Amino acid sequence: MPYIVLIITIGIFSWLAFQKLQSTAPKERNKLLRQWIFIGLALIAILLAMTGRLHWVGAAIALVLAVAGQLLKIFARYLPLAMPYLLKRMGVQQGKTQNAAQQQPESSVLTPEEAQRILNVSQTASRNEIIGAHRKLIQKLHPDQGGNDYLASRINAAKELLIKKLENS
Repeated sequence: MPYIVLIITIGIFSWLAFQKLQSTAPKERNKLLRQWIFIGLALIAILLAMTGRLHWVGAAIALVLAVAGQLLKIFARYLPLAMPYLLKRMGVQQGKTQNAAQQQPESSVLTPEEAQRILNVSQTASRNEIIGAHRKLIQKLHPDQGGNDYLASRINAAKELLIKKLENS
């Protein structure tokens, strides 16, 4: 008999919830649904605790948390690879990583002036200054750090060109 009362009560509340959902503005529906899901889960937990079946729920939660932990580790490992795509998808500009090489049209020929602009060094820069500027930039813009292959290749080409120019002088 108590189960019949429970089923009727759930049916009445479901009907009232459906009526409320239909009369709610579309922007508020997601918030309302989240609240109802939370309340429903809390009621289920209370019902399971009252009937002595909560230990199964605890085991299921532990399993879900363990699997979620492993999935988060995998996600964290591949997040740097997916970051440029995610930023592009969200429409976020990478303001900190934009430099002269990225803003200019693609060209395979790199001039010494362009190489100096990319590495932000003067015309009279020494070998150590060029290598230091290259190291700083490549640490920020390497593909493994959220940069991309194009930027890394332009930075490497700029360093090679300026060092070759120094050796020939």
